[in-house]
Amino acid sequence: MRYINKLKKLSWIAIVWFISRIALIFIGWVANLRIPGGNPSQPWPMSKAPLIFTMWDRYDSQWYLVIAKYGYNIPYKSHYSPQAFFPLYPMCIALVHKLAKIPYVVAGVIISNIFFLVALFFLYELVENRFDEEIARLTIIFTFLFPTSFFFSAIYTESLFLLGTVLAFWAADQDKWWIAGIGGAIAVLTRNLGITLLLPLAWIAVEKHGHKAWKNLFPLLLIPMAFSLWAIYLWHSTGDPLRFIHSESGWGRFLSPPWVGILTAIKKILTPIPSVKFPSGTYISAWSIQFSHVYSTIDVTAAILGIILPLVGKKYGQPWPWVIFALIGVLIPMSAPTLYSMTPLASMTRYILVLFPLMVALAQISKKHPSLEIALFVSLPLIQGLFFILFTTWNWIA
Repeated sequence: MRYINKLKKLSWIAIVWFISRIALIFIGWVANLRIPGGNPSQPWPMSKAPLIFTMWDRYDSQWYLVIAKYGYNIPYKSHYSPQAFFPLYPMCIALVHKLAKIPYVVAGVIISNIFFLVALFFLYELVENRFDEEIARLTIIFTFLFPTSFFFSAIYTESLFLLGTVLAFWAADQDKWWIAGIGGAIAVLTRNLGITLLLPLAWIAVEKHGHKAWKNLFPLLLIPMAFSLWAIYLWHSTGDPLRFIHSESGWGRFLSPPWVGILTAIKKILTPIPSVKFPSGTYISAWSIQFSHVYSTIDVTAAILGIILPLVGKKYGQPWPWVIFALIGVLIPMSAPTLYSMTPLASMTRYILVLFPLMVALAQISKKHPSLEIALFVSLPLIQGLFFILFTTWNWIA
C-alpha cells in the first residue's frame, strides 16, 4: 500500500509537470518565432538542435554546455572564468551525452527535468511528513508557479541543487544520515551554497539525538569532503583553491555587507533615468539601461520576500533548520552584489527559487488565506510566462 501511495504522488507530480512544461514550450515556441531576440551572451557557436530543446539554452547554459564538452580548458576566449561554475552538473551532461549519444543540449534539458521530478517527489514526502498532504501539494504547486520556475527545466543547476538539498533534509528527517551526507555532497558540488547545509543538518541531528549526535554528524563530513575535492582540483589546475570565488569578480560581484546591495538597488530605483526615444520600427533589447529600474525592483522584491517568507514559515510551524537554511540562502547572494550593473541584486529571483522553505511558506499562507491563494494562482503563472518570454528571447537574465 505504501508503494502505491508513493506511485500516486509521483504520478500526480508528473501530470502537473507535463501540463506546466507544455505551456512553457508553447510560450517559448511562439516567443522565439515572433519576438525579436537579443544576442547570445558568449561568443561561441550555439547548438543546431530543434527549438524545443534550444529554447532552454540561454546565458549560463552556454557555460555548462561548453564545460561538459571541453572541461575547464575551454578553447574560446572570454574575460570570464569557467571555474565559477561547479562541476557536477556539466559532468552529468557529459555522461548522458556519452552514454546516450545525444547532443549536449538535449542531454542538458533531459537531466534537468529528471532531477526536477525526483526533487519534487522528495519535497512532497518531506513536507507531508512535517505537515500534511494539503500543504505538500500546495508546496509542489507553488514550486511550479513561482515566476522563475522555468529554470528547473533550463540548462541550469537549479534542479540538481534542489534535489541535493531536499534529499539531504528528507534523509535527515528519516535518520538516514549517509543519504543526507550524499545529498549535501550533491548540493556542494553543484553550487557553493551547498556547504551551508552543514549547519541546519547538524542542528537536526542534535535536536534528534542530543549528545549522541556525533554518530550522525560523521556522515555529514561528506559535504566538506566534496567541497575539498573541488578546491584541491582548482589548486592543482589553476594554483588557486578558491578560484570559484575569485572568478566572481569577472561578473562584477564583490563581497559587501548584505544591506549594501539592497540599498544600492533602492537608490537605483529612485534615480531618474534620462528619457530615451525609441526609434519607430527599431528593435530595442529589454536587457538595456532603460529598464534597469524594472529589474532592480524585481530583484529587491525577491530579496525582501526571501527574508520575510522564512520568518512567516517559522510562525506557521516550520523548523528552525529550514528557516536558517533559507535565510542563509538569501543573505549570501545579497553579500556578493553586482553593484555596478543594471541590477545590484542580479539573479536574486533565481537564487531564492531553490529555497524550498519559501515555497512551503507560500503554501501555508495560501491555506490560511484562500482569497490570497486565488490571487497567487492567477498572478504567478502570468509573471512566469512573461519572464520566460524575456529569458528565451535573450532579453533578460535572472
